[in-house]
Formats: sequence, structure tokens, C-alpha cells
Amino acid sequence: MSNEMIVVGLTVAPEDEAEFTEFYHHRHIPKLLACFPEIVSARRYVEHNVDGTLRYYAKQQLTFYELAHGVDGTRCLADLTTRGGRDAERLEWASWAQGRLRGLEPARLYRQRYEHLRKPPGGVFCGPFFMVSVETRPERKDRFDRWYEETYLPRNVADVPLWSGCRRYESVGRSPEKQLTVYEATDTAKLAEALEQMRAPYRLAENASWSDWDSGADPAIVNEDATSFRPVFRYPD
Repeated sequence: MSNEMIVVGLTVAPEDEAEFTEFYHHRHIPKLLACFPEIVSARRYVEHNVDGTLRYYAKQQLTFYELAHGVDGTRCLADLTTRGGRDAERLEWASWAQGRLRGLEPARLYRQRYEHLRKPPGGVFCGPFFMVSVETRPERKDRFDRWYEETYLPRNVADVPLWSGCRRYESVGRSPEKQLTVYEATDTAKLAEALEQMRAPYRLAENASWSDWDSGADPAIVNEDATSFRPVFRYPD
């Protein structure tokens, strides 16, 4: 996999999900990859473990388009709206985007900036994951990144051996910048166990240290979210 990917986020009403998924999985994505050889694969995920909650009705869906090595990701992103060969699919996508999708986030380019030595046995983005997203104040970002990548993440992954991999991605051309940390697990049962390990008593001090960055009068973190996802589609492999 390249160190760059294009990410699309959205939510869809439960009553529209089956119809949208049929279009998105079997017309939109295959045609997009046929027109963009720069994109080597598509991975789709839906927010996990939200049944029985209000969040079920607005659960996040993510699509990761993995770019080939050596591709100009910025150019590829710009070409998504202009390259020919898929006019029918583009019109159908516009119809969904304008009237029936909720929480649609524009396609964004992300670049990997951190990877733990531990690698998923089946390759990246092959299983469920827990994702933490943050936006930080520019003047405090470098200091936060050093602490997060040199102290917090190595200790977290060491304390939670059920994580099969951990990577961090940073947005390109977005203001404010957004970072995504992906903790992968081999299956949803291991994901649940790993989250339990993260909350273990011996991790209380480590977890409490997060408040040094997202609390107080002038926190480094200005926006954050954390949730789990499970895979629902992969193409072409």
C-alpha cells in the first residue's frame, strides 16, 4: 500500500441503506476504480457496536481509497470531479449527495505519518479497527505529535497486545489539519477485548494523561472523536 489514501465519510438513513449500498458497492466504486488506475483498492467500513443506541440512526460510514506508489495524491483527488468515463455514475452520486446522504464529508487526501512495528498478519485495513480523530491548535501541534507518537502510542500498543497494528494519518490541504489514528484488530471479538485492555486499571495514569491535551483553558486538541468500525466491502481483491 502507498502512504496516501483518499477518505470519504458519510451517513445514510436506515431506510435508504440497502438501495444506496447496492449503487455504491456495485456501480459507483467499480466504475471509479476502472477510470482511476491510480487507485489500487477500495475499503468500506461502518460504525460498529451502535445497535440499540440513537447513534445507530446516524452511524458513520467510511471509504478508504488506497493509492498506488508514486501517485500524485493531490492531482488524483482533484481529478475525481473532472475525469470522464463515468457520467452516469457521477449523476447518480450527485442525486444521492444532494438529497439523501447526511453528514457527507468531501473526499480528503490523507498521508501516513506513523506506523508501529507491529503489522496486521493479513495486511493493513483487512479487519475491524478503533479510530481516534483529533484536530489540534497549530501552535501546539508539533509538541502534541511528539508526545503522542513517541510516548503514548508505543505504550498503548505494548499494553494492548491484541492490537494487530497501529498507524496514524494526517490530512493534506485541510484547515484545520485532522489526524486519524487506526488501531486494528483481527476480528470484532478481539476488538472488544482490546478496548477492555485499554481501560485496564494499570492504564489509568496513561489514559488520564490525555486530559493534559484536551482540557483546560487553552487545550491543544480542539476537536476529537473515537469510535469503532467493521469492514463491509473491499474491492477488487
